[in-house]
Amino acid sequence: MKRVVSVVILSLVTVALCANDFTVKAVKGSVEVRRGVSEEWKKLSVGDVLKPEDSMRTGRGASAIIESSSRNLTVPEMAIIDISDVRELTQEEFLLKLAMENILAVPPRNNHDVMIPSTTVLRGSDRSKEESAAPPHVETGAMQLHGARVLFENSLYGTSILKSKEVFRIYPTLKTDYHARMMVAQAFERLKLTNEAVTEYSLLAKESLTPQQAKQVQSAIERLKRQ
Repeated sequence: MKRVVSVVILSLVTVALCANDFTVKAVKGSVEVRRGVSEEWKKLSVGDVLKPEDSMRTGRGASAIIESSSRNLTVPEMAIIDISDVRELTQEEFLLKLAMENILAVPPRNNHDVMIPSTTVLRGSDRSKEESAAPPHVETGAMQLHGARVLFENSLYGTSILKSKEVFRIYPTLKTDYHARMMVAQAFERLKLTNEAVTEYSLLAKESLTPQQAKQVQSAIERLKRQ
């Protein structure tokens, strides 16, 4: 187990080295960047370059278009995106990172069992200070989920799942976001990880859903089980 965790942490640390630089092509309204480990947000302008260790956010009514050598991305209003997440993951990379995220999501124990951390993780851009703040600002989590939606809509299914699960861990109240939970399950489907998709749908089915939502989730479960 220790070896697996070590490998995952190493891969998380080096993720920024595998992502691309992006150039800002268009900006509308309030669009900001946070450089590296800095906690300060600064105005982002056309022509600025975003590095893998940077994050960007858009305000209400704002949007931006960013471009790399291999991809264009349109970021809508009220979204936060870590540039290191704008990359394809191999299935091995994704499953290792998913295993780490699942470990971090386990609640700390107060008995003599091994304590499992739930808030701190090494990343290309270290956000442990932000994650450990109490209480976390839920709007920030909601903006990160909007960013995860952008990843999903650009076929970056692995990083959309990982970001969403990270947000659910840090901001537990957002686990009731039906559309975000559906996105995670659908992303597993797109990755052809049927068992994981069924698990996500089954967990969602236990939440307080409207009749229409419950029907949609149950239909997805039955469809996948027939495959």
